[in-house]
Amino acid sequence: MTTWTSFTQAVVTNALPSDMGQLYANWITAHPEKANRLAEIVEEVRRTVRDAVSTNPRTLMDPESDTVPTVAFRHALNMTIFNLGMEMGAQLGPDAHSQFLRADLWLRMVQTGGISAMPVDADMRGGTPSFARATRRKAANR
Repeated sequence: MTTWTSFTQAVVTNALPSDMGQLYANWITAHPEKANRLAEIVEEVRRTVRDAVSTNPRTLMDPESDTVPTVAFRHALNMTIFNLGMEMGAQLGPDAHSQFLRADLWLRMVQTGGISAMPVDADMRGGTPSFARATRRKAANR
């Protein structure tokens, strides 16, 4: 079963690359009215990830609303860093764009059932939509 990890402003601030952390500190100093913006971005990304994961009715959701599945943490962090960088007007390199795209694709795959590493309720069978390939029965008397 997949574990869940805290995804809060404090966790994200501690996980920011040092150059992004310094850029953010300078940006807040220059724009004190934006002091709460990182918390808002973190909340939006966390809600987006949890909503994507919850689309599978078999998913075992963590009741703590400030968590994301551990397998989603890196993607959520990349989305947060990208969104924060864009808002600050930072010059993000191709790697940042690529990581954001991968995170977005990962979320879409979770929503469509393409990612099976989510914690699921083993007692629930099937679910909709089902993308399992139908098995063919051989005709006994051909």
